[in-house]
Amino acid sequence: MKRRLIAVTVALAWLAGCGGQSSAPVSLIPQNGTRPVFESKPDTNVNEMPEPPVVKSVNGVAKVSMLVDLSGATGFPQFVFDSQNAVTPTIRVNPGDEIVMDITNHLPVVHHDKYDINVHFHGIGSSPKAPGDDVLGTLARPGQSLHYVVHIPKNQEPGLYWYHPHVHGQTAFQVGSAGMSGAIVVNGLEHHIPGLAKLRERLIIVRASGVGRTARPRGDTPATDMDGMDGMDGMNQTQAGMKPQVYNTEPCGSDLGFTTTLNNAYQPVITIRPGEKQFFRVINASSHKTLKLYTGSQMELIAIDGFALDTWHGTPPTKMVRTIIIPPASRAEFVVTGPPGGFGTFKTLCYDTGIIGDRDPELKLATLRAPLHHGNQVREIAGEPLTVGAPLPRNVYTEPLPPIAAKRTVTFSEGASRFFINGKAFSMSDPPMYVVHTGTVEEWHIHNISQEIHDFHIHQLHFLVKEINGVKLVHPYWADSVVIPHQLRDGSPGSLVLIMDFRDPTIKGTFLFHCHILDHEDLGMMAKIQAI
Repeated sequence: MKRRLIAVTVALAWLAGCGGQSSAPVSLIPQNGTRPVFESKPDTNVNEMPEPPVVKSVNGVAKVSMLVDLSGATGFPQFVFDSQNAVTPTIRVNPGDEIVMDITNHLPVVHHDKYDINVHFHGIGSSPKAPGDDVLGTLARPGQSLHYVVHIPKNQEPGLYWYHPHVHGQTAFQVGSAGMSGAIVVNGLEHHIPGLAKLRERLIIVRASGVGRTARPRGDTPATDMDGMDGMDGMNQTQAGMKPQVYNTEPCGSDLGFTTTLNNAYQPVITIRPGEKQFFRVINASSHKTLKLYTGSQMELIAIDGFALDTWHGTPPTKMVRTIIIPPASRAEFVVTGPPGGFGTFKTLCYDTGIIGDRDPELKLATLRAPLHHGNQVREIAGEPLTVGAPLPRNVYTEPLPPIAAKRTVTFSEGASRFFINGKAFSMSDPPMYVVHTGTVEEWHIHNISQEIHDFHIHQLHFLVKEINGVKLVHPYWADSVVIPHQLRDGSPGSLVLIMDFRDPTIKGTFLFHCHILDHEDLGMMAKIQAI
């Protein structure tokens, strides 16, 4: 069983069972021991989900300045933007723009790296060298500052990305417990799917923050072999000829004690009329929680990890699904239809992570509700079908794959208190585990020999999810984070086959791949890779 090394000072958690949470009044995360609520406005619901502030690029540059200090209310480090505590802006840029970010570290001086800080620009196909997306050599200790210049490629896939600290040994504390994260939107998806421009957009950052507690083993309750295999949606199982997952609440147990929020609001209201279509853009910014999103009706999936589904030739541009699985660090962009009658629930269903994995019970995330000023006179409104408009940017991901240059086997495993890739726990002084050549693609066979899921992520690039537990996907998709299934009942490893795309010369340099369940990363499940 893993040991969680999370040191905090103030508990902010409510324990939730698998049967869901009550629909009590919604509030922000407590800052002073109480639950403040939003003021009601004439034509809005009380406790409407807040929207993060937005920084847009001007003349090709998006400038963001933040400081990091210690919250007196929570005891956690926090970003401070525009004099607002624990607030991070959504950065909206166009392909070819730059993000210029300045970070000043006002955290207290301590004898270890707990309060060092840096930033990772997750999913962007940019350089791993300073002053860009460098997490190996760029670090601000208390009293120091950082200056980032991150170039967005001119042919960057339009979609949803994000940023967060990446200090080895402190990611679970800073990103997970403290909730330090923000969104990046690369504009242009609305040109590829023009109907999206007519829909109300909901940018949602899901965090599971607070103290938490050590997970307990689940005893002899068997895990569901097929759970977690489908990547982002439950459709691939059926299409690939596999038996669909049987919903089973027993292995889910109770939550770890973190508070799950949307844009820092606890169980907020999302206003949506019956039949109205809204464009949801969701980031799983938690350190450990695998989301299995559910609204009670079908959702129309558009993009995964910033990449439109039809980036891979042969995959339809949209897909109707009942659930959407989003592992930590991953993103999904999809259309939600307002529930009939004007009231419904946006939730995450129980997700079985394996007999020693983190417990992910069913949780209510938000209430879907018609505007209050309509009273009982709610009217169904029709939406137009989504169709393809402008083509996606031409880049390596839209080009046919060249021959495979190399095949590798990468094994994820764990001990009592350490986590390993190919039998080795990460050290900052390690040489690269692999050296790869830009301009090539490789086939990686990922094996998980532990009894819980892991979450494969690599910096600087996306990979093609081709095969899960020996079953080829009918519709492969590009991703930067994906669930590695846990060990099966017969003792065979959970497995993935991924096509790693190193064709873009922008990625030259040394960067990382790791498990994005962040305590696993902090405890060794990470390795360096060098692209030459």
